[in-house]
Amino acid sequence: MSAYEPIHESFVRFCKARAYRVMSHEDLVNESVLRAYQSWENIKAKDKLLYYLFGTARNIVLNTVRKKTEYSLEAMKEESVNESTASNSAEMNMEVEFLYEQLDKLSDQKKEALILFEISGFSIKEIAKLQNSTEGAVKVMLSRARKELKVFMEDQPKQKVLMEI
Repeated sequence: MSAYEPIHESFVRFCKARAYRVMSHEDLVNESVLRAYQSWENIKAKDKLLYYLFGTARNIVLNTVRKKTEYSLEAMKEESVNESTASNSAEMNMEVEFLYEQLDKLSDQKKEALILFEISGFSIKEIAKLQNSTEGAVKVMLSRARKELKVFMEDQPKQKVLMEI
């Protein structure tokens, strides 16, 4: 647990974004940490625990999607309402919901790179290691993901009006 505590915040942010509409982020965090604990003896680079957890979480999400156990939209809205704090405004919740809906339209690799870079704050070099890619490929992927996301967001006039209010 001493290896996990310093990386907890980053990992939870990643799981919140990655688990959206697939499963509860708490379940994803718990399952990933449990698997890491069970495999602790097999993890060679203990200082790279965060990378191991990202890979584990990614695999859990992909397996869940493959099994087609997605939450219904109503259940996700209920969950997000329960998780939101009193300081979050209705407008902010709508914007976050809209952003996640648009992120879901990206390919898994682009979505993951964007989440790691923009939400979790990882460097391009770290993302390249996580995705077994080159730094140049990650830069291109991030650029394309941003462009696609912009197009997706511009194609939603009703939501755009709501975001400007």
